Amino acid sequence: MKKILQSIINKYFTLFFLLMSISSLSAQEILTGLVQNAQIRKAYAKTLAKGGDSTVYEAVKLPFTDDFSNYTGYPSATLWSDKQGFVNNSFALYPPTIGVVTLDALDAEGKVYPHASASTFPADTLTSRLIRLDSVFNNNPRPLTIADAIYFSFYYQPGGGTYYSNGGFLQWERIGDQPESEDMLVLEFGYETGDTIFMNDFIYGDYITDTVHEAGDTILNPFIDGDFIILDNFTDSGTVIKMPMDSIFGPEAIWNEIWSTNGCSLDSWLKEDSLQYFKQVLIPINDPQYLRDNFQFRFRNYASLEDNGLTGLASNVDQWHIDYVQLNYNRTLQDSFPDDVAFVMPPKSLLKDYQSMPWNQFRQEELAEAFDNKLSNLYNDEDGANVKYTYSVTKGNTTVKNYISNNFNAYPYYHHGFHTYAPHAAPAIDFELPTDGSDSALFVVTHIFSKAGYNDVRVANDMAIFEQKFYNYYAYDDGTAENGYSILSTNSNPEASLAVRFKLNEPDTLRAIRMWFNHVKDDANEEPFTLMVWSDDGGEPGDVIYSQSSQLPSHAKEFLDFYTYFLDEPIALSGTFYVGFYQNHDVQLNIGFDRNNDGRAHFMYRTTNSWKEPYLKGTPMIRPVLGKYFEAEDVAIANCDKTEIKCSVYPNPASDELHIAVQGHTGKKSVRLYDLSGKLLIADEFSGETGTINLNRQAAGIYILYVTGDKIKETKKIIKK
Repeated sequence: MKKILQSIINKYFTLFFLLMSISSLSAQEILTGLVQNAQIRKAYAKTLAKGGDSTVYEAVKLPFTDDFSNYTGYPSATLWSDKQGFVNNSFALYPPTIGVVTLDALDAEGKVYPHASASTFPADTLTSRLIRLDSVFNNNPRPLTIADAIYFSFYYQPGGGTYYSNGGFLQWERIGDQPESEDMLVLEFGYETGDTIFMNDFIYGDYITDTVHEAGDTILNPFIDGDFIILDNFTDSGTVIKMPMDSIFGPEAIWNEIWSTNGCSLDSWLKEDSLQYFKQVLIPINDPQYLRDNFQFRFRNYASLEDNGLTGLASNVDQWHIDYVQLNYNRTLQDSFPDDVAFVMPPKSLLKDYQSMPWNQFRQEELAEAFDNKLSNLYNDEDGANVKYTYSVTKGNTTVKNYISNNFNAYPYYHHGFHTYAPHAAPAIDFELPTDGSDSALFVVTHIFSKAGYNDVRVANDMAIFEQKFYNYYAYDDGTAENGYSILSTNSNPEASLAVRFKLNEPDTLRAIRMWFNHVKDDANEEPFTLMVWSDDGGEPGDVIYSQSSQLPSHAKEFLDFYTYFLDEPIALSGTFYVGFYQNHDVQLNIGFDRNNDGRAHFMYRTTNSWKEPYLKGTPMIRPVLGKYFEAEDVAIANCDKTEIKCSVYPNPASDELHIAVQGHTGKKSVRLYDLSGKLLIADEFSGETGTINLNRQAAGIYILYVTGDKIKETKKIIKK
């Protein structure tokens, strides 16, 4: 039942649910994990297009720090040697800082591991680059010794948690999947000795690739001369491949298990301490064998699929979330709280109800009253920290709002909880968005929360950015599915309908409906449905305005995007309407379900003559597309996803001029420079691959540079000398 309805996990509720199903319940809401991760699939496609990453990375010098706060997708290649972890800000609950890396049952291609089974199997590995643990690199370089007090630390959380509220848990609001007791998260320290060893006791040996290979590539067996294998799948650098062996010598690699934990429940942690969403592990390195120039550490997880017997529902399971990984010297056992203040969760939409809406439908009353920022002071000093907060709203190079509040004292999270000073945590949205006759608009909301002064140890987690999009569609979802959602009818003649409510502020024309259907194993959800549009009848779907039968769950760009279902004829609408689908079979269609935005007030389902309100927190990923006529192949406005292109800035630190380089991107780019109070200092544009901004008028200090354009979005910390 766990993978079928992940929100219902305690035995009493499961028993109640089963009894109701057997007796009189005619339908149930079904949640599944994802068979593949679209964000990782996109990153994988980029890797293939580039022919892999041929960059030679130098060994990392201390300190090693990653809190996964300013990027998503694959782990940073400058710090990590493999691509099986998923850096995200949507699966973890209240991490130490915004963003985590998640280990689960999906591989580097974003697919369920082919060897996955109901028995425990090795899944993701997160391996560091080589680390220089042999020397101190400062003004006086010297060998590193055990006396230098070297410590490794990280925070972790099991998946499948829910928010602790009023002494209880919101059972219908769980995100992800809890690892079972036989599942594990393991930490290992290791290195290659440079020696070869006799491997007679093994039939197969582990060979670690040092480059990226595509399916069909041939790899010579390093253990047997003349032997080779041909790969069936894409293989990342750092991937372990089993190679046949026969009484021969091979490279000696030492990996020692340092720490491990079995699967557990986040609920049990929170019953002990309602603030303990993550636990920290702090490990001293006091063994001289690790003081070398090729030290590495790696996390590994062991997972197990649920054997639910339902075709197509084998999916992602057993998540572990890791945050704020640090390795450095001159630390102590008391050094468990970084001197850092940070955002904890992503910022929210400017709108009350929607993540996005058509620009012509926007009215000022659609704006929310205030933001809801989750802010934290991680440092364990009871005196707290003097912090400051600001936000700005810009449209292109025009500043719409520049909000600056008073400084205030933030007390430590682990004794007091989040920083709740209202001008910082819930600043008012007391401005209007300038409207015009354009087809669309994009506003960038930049939040900055930092310590007063310049002693914040990690600036990257002090900024959170939200892009408020006004294109030609309505959306309650944020574009990322954490689960799949289906309706299971138990009637002898199964019928089911799903309807999502939207409200027009002026009459408009419905042109298409965009849906994100999750890909499932063996394409088991490839059954027809009828596209539906209903009128409103007192807060429920009423008359059928439009239907379009014989549709199939489809997937744009190899399951990477919404699929656009164009209506045979456009429909003139006004007021409240509903879009969705009808099915007359018991196959789970598995629509994408965004668990981080609660749309329960805006959608309903039906399997009998009456509509029912949903229990499960989230929103189905269904978006109506309205407005003027556009070609079927022209979904650029409806499909506003951007492919990120990295840029570089130099010199940094800078004196007078700062150069910006974006290789292979010649279009127009917007450049904005902010100080740490959030004040916009420079707004400029440039075309071509390089641009320059003048820093002569800026005082020495730390600044934030924000570069945007078609297919590019980059944030950089700048130091002015």
